[in-house]
Amino acid sequence: MPLLLLVLTGCQQRAPLPALHGVASIDFCADQMVLGMVPRDHIRAVSFETDSDASFSKPRAKGLPRLRPQLEDIVALRPAVVVRSYGGGARLDRQLEAIGIRVVQLGYPATLGEVRDDVLRVGGELGAAPKAGDLIAGFDAELAAAKRGRMDRGTALYVTPGDVTTGPGSLVAEVIGAAGYKPYRAEPGWGSLPLEQMVRRAPDVVFRAFFDSARYRQDYWTSSRHPVVADASAKAVDVEVPGAWISCGNWLTGHAVAKLAAAKGKAI
Repeated sequence: MPLLLLVLTGCQQRAPLPALHGVASIDFCADQMVLGMVPRDHIRAVSFETDSDASFSKPRAKGLPRLRPQLEDIVALRPAVVVRSYGGGARLDRQLEAIGIRVVQLGYPATLGEVRDDVLRVGGELGAAPKAGDLIAGFDAELAAAKRGRMDRGTALYVTPGDVTTGPGSLVAEVIGAAGYKPYRAEPGWGSLPLEQMVRRAPDVVFRAFFDSARYRQDYWTSSRHPVVADASAKAVDVEVPGAWISCGNWLTGHAVAKLAAAKGKAI
């Protein structure tokens, strides 16, 4: 009899798994896209990184579950769509798609044109094309307003808590150019703050980002706290934006262009 019960128990059908539904985001940049485009009642969860985005994601994510970018956690939640930028392992896309969860992969825009294209593409893939269109219309309006009478206004030095700045060839340089300035760092790409150059010639604008986030805050020994930087800041217009506006390459980048363009620096 015990053997028969064991056999019958083994033959019993398991209860079906809950259907896949809703959208989940698994990293900082995915959180911004989802919270900016997807209706709240369609969002299953956002990433734990959303709480470091104090200016945009955190207030919009209040009350939503937090999700780690791990296969087991995502499968347990059973979203129909996962949005990601860099979160999760290299094989995560294939693993999720193998069990029927669709993955929307964000791009890595390096120009303002690529920002526009990526927001519209992702909006279409999330079934949020009208919302994406509205966001890009606002983005385009901010760029157009910044362009009017704002060219050749001098130089802007990008400063971060981690001593990193940038020159031509980066999205931040595109923001600087769209606001009518030239990057203070002439060399392409990323590098450390040019303290010796700043002693000889101060920038017209010091453009700060990420000082609002504990996630990126460094200690007191960084070059961003150096007296040379303080002197340059005293002689220059100081503009600070939330790191969230320029960290991911979406419509929020337009806010950074608008604020930098509004700086009362050199104008024609």
